[in-house]
Amino acid sequence: MPGATSPWRVNDVVAYDRMREAAVTVFAELHAVTRRDAFGADAARQELVELRRAVLTVDAYDRAAVADLARRIDAVLQRLEGRTP
Repeated sequence: MPGATSPWRVNDVVAYDRMREAAVTVFAELHAVTRRDAFGADAARQELVELRRAVLTVDAYDRAAVADLARRIDAVLQRLEGRTP
Protein backbone atom coordinates (compact mmCIF):
# COMPACT_ATOMS: atom_id res chain seq x y z
CA MET A 1 0.00 0.00 0.00
CA PRO A 2 1.87 3.05 -1.18
CA GLY A 3 1.45 6.02 1.08
CA ALA A 4 0.37 3.94 4.08
CA THR A 5 2.16 4.61 7.34
CA SER A 6 3.42 2.00 9.70
CA PRO A 7 2.41 2.01 13.37
CA TRP A 8 6.06 1.28 14.16
CA ARG A 9 8.50 4.12 14.68
CA VAL A 10 12.20 3.60 14.04
CA ASN A 11 13.05 3.62 17.74
CA ASP A 12 10.37 0.94 18.33
CA VAL A 13 12.15 -1.37 15.92
CA VAL A 14 15.46 -0.73 17.68
CA ALA A 15 13.92 -1.45 21.09
CA TYR A 16 12.36 -4.66 19.81
CA ASP A 17 15.62 -5.81 18.20
CA ARG A 18 17.59 -5.08 21.36
CA MET A 19 15.07 -7.02 23.43
CA ARG A 20 15.40 -10.01 21.06
CA GLU A 21 19.21 -9.87 21.18
CA ALA A 22 19.18 -9.75 24.99
CA ALA A 23 16.74 -12.66 25.00
CA VAL A 24 19.13 -14.78 22.94
CA THR A 25 21.88 -14.07 25.47
CA VAL A 26 19.62 -14.99 28.39
CA PHE A 27 18.50 -18.16 26.63
CA ALA A 28 22.13 -19.20 26.22
CA GLU A 29 22.95 -18.42 29.85
CA LEU A 30 19.93 -20.35 31.12
CA HIS A 31 20.79 -23.28 28.87
CA ALA A 32 24.31 -23.28 30.31
CA VAL A 33 22.85 -23.40 33.82
CA THR A 34 20.76 -26.45 32.90
CA ARG A 35 23.90 -28.23 31.76
CA ARG A 36 26.23 -27.39 34.66
CA ASP A 37 24.00 -27.06 37.73
CA ALA A 38 22.09 -30.22 38.59
CA PHE A 39 20.27 -28.53 41.47
CA GLY A 40 19.15 -25.48 39.51
CA ALA A 41 18.53 -27.20 36.18
CA ASP A 42 14.77 -27.60 36.55
CA ALA A 43 14.23 -24.00 37.65
CA ALA A 44 16.46 -22.69 34.85
CA ARG A 45 14.67 -24.86 32.31
CA GLN A 46 11.29 -23.58 33.48
CA GLU A 47 12.47 -19.97 33.38
CA LEU A 48 13.84 -20.53 29.88
CA VAL A 49 10.50 -21.89 28.69
CA GLU A 50 8.56 -18.99 30.23
CA LEU A 51 10.87 -16.31 28.83
CA ARG A 52 10.91 -17.89 25.39
CA ARG A 53 7.14 -17.99 25.37
CA ALA A 54 7.00 -14.34 26.45
CA VAL A 55 9.42 -13.29 23.69
CA LEU A 56 7.51 -15.21 21.04
CA THR A 57 4.11 -13.88 22.08
CA VAL A 58 4.89 -10.24 22.87
CA ASP A 59 3.08 -7.80 20.63
CA ALA A 60 5.94 -6.16 18.78
CA TYR A 61 3.78 -3.08 18.14
CA ASP A 62 3.13 -2.58 21.87
CA ARG A 63 6.08 -0.46 22.98
CA ALA A 64 5.19 -0.76 26.67
CA ALA A 65 5.00 -4.56 26.48
CA VAL A 66 8.35 -4.73 24.69
CA ALA A 67 9.93 -2.41 27.26
CA ASP A 68 8.52 -4.44 30.16
CA LEU A 69 9.83 -7.67 28.69
CA ALA A 70 13.21 -6.07 28.01
CA ARG A 71 13.43 -5.04 31.68
CA ARG A 72 12.50 -8.56 32.76
CA ILE A 73 15.15 -10.06 30.48
CA ASP A 74 17.76 -7.59 31.73
CA ALA A 75 16.96 -8.48 35.35
CA VAL A 76 17.41 -12.18 34.62
CA LEU A 77 20.68 -11.52 32.81
CA GLN A 78 21.98 -9.41 35.71
CA ARG A 79 21.04 -12.15 38.16
CA LEU A 80 22.75 -14.84 36.07
CA GLU A 81 25.89 -12.74 35.73
CA GLY A 82 25.91 -11.96 39.45
CA ARG A 83 25.41 -8.22 38.97
CA THR A 84 22.38 -7.86 41.21
CA PRO A 85 22.82 -6.55 44.73
